[in-house]
Amino acid sequence: MRGYRVFTWSDYRFPHPQNLIQHLSHNGFKTITIIDPGVKYEPEGHYTIFDQGLEQDYFVRKPNGQLFHGYVWPDKAVFPDFLNPQVQKWWGECHQTLTDMGIAGIWNDMNEPALDDRPFGDKGTKITFPLDCLQGPLEEQATHAETHNLYGLMMAKSCAEALVKLRPQERSFVLTRSGFAGIQRWSSVWMGDNHSIWEHLETSLPMLCNMGLSGVAFVGCDIGGFAGNATAELFARWMQMGVLYPLMRGHSALSTAQHEPWVFGEKVEQICREYLELRYRLLPYLYTLFWEATQTGAPILRPLFYHYPNDSKTYTLSDQVLLGSAILAAPIYRPGVECRAVYLPEGIWYDWWTGKSYSGSQYILAEAPLERMPLYVKAGSIIPLQPVMQYVDEKPIDCLTFKVFPGTGEGILYEDDGHSFEYVQGIYATTKYRIYQENQELIIEIEPRQGQWTPPNREIIIDVVGVGEQRFQDQGQGKQLQFSLLKN
Repeated sequence: MRGYRVFTWSDYRFPHPQNLIQHLSHNGFKTITIIDPGVKYEPEGHYTIFDQGLEQDYFVRKPNGQLFHGYVWPDKAVFPDFLNPQVQKWWGECHQTLTDMGIAGIWNDMNEPALDDRPFGDKGTKITFPLDCLQGPLEEQATHAETHNLYGLMMAKSCAEALVKLRPQERSFVLTRSGFAGIQRWSSVWMGDNHSIWEHLETSLPMLCNMGLSGVAFVGCDIGGFAGNATAELFARWMQMGVLYPLMRGHSALSTAQHEPWVFGEKVEQICREYLELRYRLLPYLYTLFWEATQTGAPILRPLFYHYPNDSKTYTLSDQVLLGSAILAAPIYRPGVECRAVYLPEGIWYDWWTGKSYSGSQYILAEAPLERMPLYVKAGSIIPLQPVMQYVDEKPIDCLTFKVFPGTGEGILYEDDGHSFEYVQGIYATTKYRIYQENQELIIEIEPRQGQWTPPNREIIIDVVGVGEQRFQDQGQGKQLQFSLLKN
């Protein structure tokens, strides 16, 4: 931005933003720009956003009618009244200056709103709007004491609704720091400014699980920590855990040391690469979980008691987590730890890395050198995996692997084109599958693909852990495969 003026570009740093965004796009990057609610107070500064808001009386005022201001990144700033539908519409239209450049989404920050009583850098005090400020349209105004929690929600709503209109052919990414009940309809959420300390790595799991249980499935925490400097070990362990986050992103403050994977040495860089590649391979499984969240409200990241409510041992386990119903992770969240106790609920569980099976309803001691996060899959699960890519849609998925863990179970794969809104008109596909054992054979049944979306030509690999694999060309037809469980 030009001096932190929202909806502007710095002429000095970004003289040709559209060319930059196009160049990034050709290399697989989608550009997301940040927007704060604080509008720089700049009378006679020829700043369009301020001038329009002031002319239309769109900014929050004190009870005595004076314009309210606080201090944020642009120094003295005023704040739109997002409880007013007219303000929401105007604010949404302001995003066109960014979408015309080719941006793919918006990151809404500081929208609690966060502000000080003095310029940033001074020893100021965090403040909020006067609690008796009136917000909203004249016919249904309410005080800030009543509406404070809605401020970030309404900002995200105005942004999301505008992006649908401004980018009607492509889904947009929206992220917010603040929200309220229902925020999942408009935006993803991250948990704010954490620190590069082990305690914040540990705390991230229960935080994100609680958000998921509250209906907000698309959530994440800053990998490596926002404030402070991560050690190599902390960063590696955080990246491993971050693979599980529905929203996976690294982020750190300008004042910290560099937090790119390669700055921590070759070993940590390789660990990060391996787990990032695992994340990309798991995208079909994750995408199906996202679809399930839209249909049922089910969280993507789940505490163990979500699926095992009759097992009291799961009630206080906050350092293990389920990704969907099939994958159980037990991350390492303390320095110097290379093994840990893992509780496996009822059933049979397979080690993701070795294929070794364990009986559930017991604790096991898991080996966890720096290269490994303990990861398990429940028997009877089928995990769809795609090839490793450098970015989503780098190339058509010409091979889909179903990693099968022997047992009894069923599942579903959801697919669509990944970028348009055609799924709203039913242009998507679902494939149901089940697995069971008969005598000494493992039977895998795949139902005919349902829906109006057709994937590109691809090979299907059915990889049964510890048994073998079979391959066939995907025609969308039903299929039954048998695998002998007899040892040679």
